[in-house]
Amino acid sequence: MKLHKEPPFFFAPMVLLLNGILLIISSFAGYSFLVFLFFLVLSMALCSRIYLNIQYKKLSWIVKKYHDASSIDETFTCHIEVRNDSALPLYRLKLNIETRSDRELVFTSSKGEKSIYSLFLDLPAKSQKTFTVSLKGKSRGIHRWSNLELLLGDPMFLQTYRVEYREVELPSFKILPRIGEIHDMKLKSMLQGFRQANTSLFLDETSIIGTKDYENESFRHIHWLATAKENRLLAKKYQKVHGDAYSIFLNMVGTGQFHLRKDMEELIEYTVSVCLYLIKEGCKVELWVNYATEHHEIMRLKNDLDRTQLRRLIETLALIDPNGRYFSTEHFFHHSQKGKDKRSLGLIIGTPPEPARRRELLHIKR
Repeated sequence: MKLHKEPPFFFAPMVLLLNGILLIISSFAGYSFLVFLFFLVLSMALCSRIYLNIQYKKLSWIVKKYHDASSIDETFTCHIEVRNDSALPLYRLKLNIETRSDRELVFTSSKGEKSIYSLFLDLPAKSQKTFTVSLKGKSRGIHRWSNLELLLGDPMFLQTYRVEYREVELPSFKILPRIGEIHDMKLKSMLQGFRQANTSLFLDETSIIGTKDYENESFRHIHWLATAKENRLLAKKYQKVHGDAYSIFLNMVGTGQFHLRKDMEELIEYTVSVCLYLIKEGCKVELWVNYATEHHEIMRLKNDLDRTQLRRLIETLALIDPNGRYFSTEHFFHHSQKGKDKRSLGLIIGTPPEPARRRELLHIKR
């Protein structure tokens, strides 16, 4: 908290000092009217200062949030409680709140969206008031208010104190990435190929259980003996592969060593969509993100079937900061592939590694 005293010109220290000197001179000179006038100015300045010094120490506020996070363009509310613990009332108290950018967080009202919110209120002695503020996140991340200030005036409107609170004292709001739909039906069929189809790329070719119509598979999938017998192309029907675990590798680094892709937000939203789809299908999802944690390790979320898995995935992706630290593409895939679950299928979203490292990995989003 930082206090700024904003007295008018007549109550400036040098003016009050001059006023005191003139009061003494007038009293010795016998000018009773001037003595009364100068004494009145000094008395009003003193009473105003004492009143404000008492009041600003008795004033407090608290923000109550009932939602830990919200999505982009989703309106949410928080409640601000302002309390006056003084035995004296407060009139025309002004509250100003400002966000860092209108591209991160805005206040919403019937008049539109703004990055500044202002409110006037009166607080009787020993009272409190609660009001609701509506906000909307405009971009993914953890956003804070940049400034909150309270403007206190005395009842005579002579002086004003501005109490300013630093950003670290202000609440933060977690804005989650959007969850879109997967429109790539080919991706959908490949992700579920081992569970629904017998022509998947990931079948166990040692377990042939019959034949089926040829559907443009590789030539090695053609059952030549059955084809000759039936006089039509038939393919081998394989036993489905057991397992439902996936390792998703999200790489937002471009072709350069430390160059972020322009479609970074799109890649993050696509990752959320893929994770949501897989978890709904009852799959285990392991997430690797080319982003350095506070311990300088690759960001990772392990496989889990807990109900909160999707929420943790989304909240993890919300923490990614464009100004954070990233690894080179080769470093990321070298270490993440060594640490991934050996039973899982790797899915690449974003920039892929060199062809030599793409074994057993499927590139689903370029």
